[in-house]
Amino acid sequence: MTEIRDFSKARKDISFRVDDDMFHAARGVPADVLLDFATEFQGMETTATIDVQLKAFRSMLEVVLLPESLKRFNERMRDRDNPIEIDQVEDIVTWLMEEYGLRPTEPSSASPGGPSSPEPGTTSTASTPAEVSISAASPSIAS
Repeated sequence: MTEIRDFSKARKDISFRVDDDMFHAARGVPADVLLDFATEFQGMETTATIDVQLKAFRSMLEVVLLPESLKRFNERMRDRDNPIEIDQVEDIVTWLMEEYGLRPTEPSSASPGGPSSPEPGTTSTASTPAEVSISAASPSIAS
């Protein structure tokens, strides 16, 4: 009998709070949606204007937030009495990317000294689709 490989994935609820509002995100991001997002913002880290950066924030939120949460989040981003401010949006997008297993949104620091290649008998791992580089999705606009 042939063994069947199971590629099922356990997914967790992804929710967060801003003041008294709870927001809920999708339990997973469909591959095509993530690839479209990554393609749209590829190479942005060196050429992005603030407008493009804000568009990336909005696009990331549109990709992951469930419809009712997205609606409420967008309303709060325009609400002068009860706002979600840009630094909060930046923190939220960074956290969401981490929750989905995406690579860090800021460049890694230089590696400390050590062997330049793996020990004999070990292998390095190649990038997986979950590591699609979309570091441009959350560049710091505070600088």
